[in-house]
Amino acid sequence: MTSDTRELAATTDAAPGSATDAAPDAAPDAAADATAATTAGEGVTLPTGDGSGHADTGRRSALPLLLRQLLPGLVVCFTVLRMVKPVDDPDTFWHIAAGDRLRETWSFSGPDPWSTMSTQPWRLHEWLPELVMSWAQQAFGLPGVSWLLPAGAAAVVLCFWVVVRRQAPLLVSAIVLVVATVALSGSLSLRPHLVSFALAAVTTGAWLATRRDLKPRWWLVPLTWVWACSHGMWFVGVAIGVVTLVGLFLDGSVRGRAWLRLALVPLGSVAAAAVTPVGPELLVAPFSVREYAKFVTEWRSPSLTDAAFVAFLVVAAVTLLVWSRDRRRTPWTEILLVGLATGFSLLYVRTIAVGAAVIAPLAALTVARVVRLPREPIARREVALTLGLAAAALAVAALLAPSRGAQPEWGPNDLDSQIAALPAGTVLCNDYGSGGWLIWKHPNVRPAIDGRTEVYAVTHVESYMTFQSAATGWDDYLDRTGCRWALVPKDLPVAEALVRQTFWTVAARGSTYLLLKAPTP
Repeated sequence: MTSDTRELAATTDAAPGSATDAAPDAAPDAAADATAATTAGEGVTLPTGDGSGHADTGRRSALPLLLRQLLPGLVVCFTVLRMVKPVDDPDTFWHIAAGDRLRETWSFSGPDPWSTMSTQPWRLHEWLPELVMSWAQQAFGLPGVSWLLPAGAAAVVLCFWVVVRRQAPLLVSAIVLVVATVALSGSLSLRPHLVSFALAAVTTGAWLATRRDLKPRWWLVPLTWVWACSHGMWFVGVAIGVVTLVGLFLDGSVRGRAWLRLALVPLGSVAAAAVTPVGPELLVAPFSVREYAKFVTEWRSPSLTDAAFVAFLVVAAVTLLVWSRDRRRTPWTEILLVGLATGFSLLYVRTIAVGAAVIAPLAALTVARVVRLPREPIARREVALTLGLAAAALAVAALLAPSRGAQPEWGPNDLDSQIAALPAGTVLCNDYGSGGWLIWKHPNVRPAIDGRTEVYAVTHVESYMTFQSAATGWDDYLDRTGCRWALVPKDLPVAEALVRQTFWTVAARGSTYLLLKAPTP
């Protein structure tokens, strides 16, 4: 009798704040685990809810339970194996170098040590992942660093799975997980932003749980501290909390002192971000990015040619369609969170993944209301299959890393010896993409530009843009930087301009880059 009661509670979508609604997100106890184990091999049909708190008869899924339990692990496995490749993100290299330098100095802010053209203080607000990258390189070389991408992708998709699965049946969860992973795919690169994608999903799930039981998740405060030490988008977690609080107030779910008590969580999160090793300056760091957004491709507005953006739109459109046809009033909490997710996705290409992290559990919750499938208990076998397939994929990735990740897939690697022969302290007029690679591999040179745009004045970045396109006044950049050497791609307009207009000579020619030397004064 007890087991039957708990199964009913675990599959009934009750109104927010009710006692039965808290049950789906509660950790399964021994009785629930026993029920899941008993039904693990059977296609049982459990009652489900209609959103009003009343149970009705659920439909039987067409797929066997074992196959449904395999689906999340297969999504993780496929994603991990796709990420087995050489390091090909230009920013990865300077993140490794930042971790190396931090281990040497343990200084989290100060003058930039690498470029003579930087004018802004350099703050290590992503130091935790950078330390991990540095340690991986020291222990396992570049193959160890390349393995971190499959590991990071696995962590992100697993976080999505945990949050989505707590809202919906297996089949619905798997479908939403696949589409959300596609929306995420455009940003799966080896950089600290993977932490933001994972924690955005975790934070959304936590606030959805708070909506049901009205209990504050105090652990979000130290989690924000870790987030703020890992990536600049830590404020996303605070935004999710604030939006949820507004929704709860408008829904009438909580008011007065209870609401203020919940509000202490985002307030505490902001305070936690202010006491990282970087200090209170971290709070204003996200605002500086907006000045440089126009220069960086990934900070452009999304379009329908972006597969990730289209995948997000599919999730959002399905959610809105279900709302429009549902007789049940859509809570303000869900409306505002979907609005927040949509805002992130419309803002920049880079923030599509953040929008996917926020909307995925809400989409799963919404679709689950209309498909009328029973929400199966999260059985041990499902967890074992998902984690087991993820671990197996990571093991395969580790075996392939020495052969696939030994050499970087970015930068003029065929000009290594010529660049290494340049005198120490040589100022190099380079392209934006090679700057991080130079910092990591050739400490003897000083790149004039790199991916850490926030350490450069906006006027310097504008001058570089004129230089690379060989637009009118491009040669002023040479005087500004004082460089006598240049490392630029062959197809960059300035490569031809340097040779034809200012008579620089080709000192070395690589497959894609030219190393150029200024004429003797």
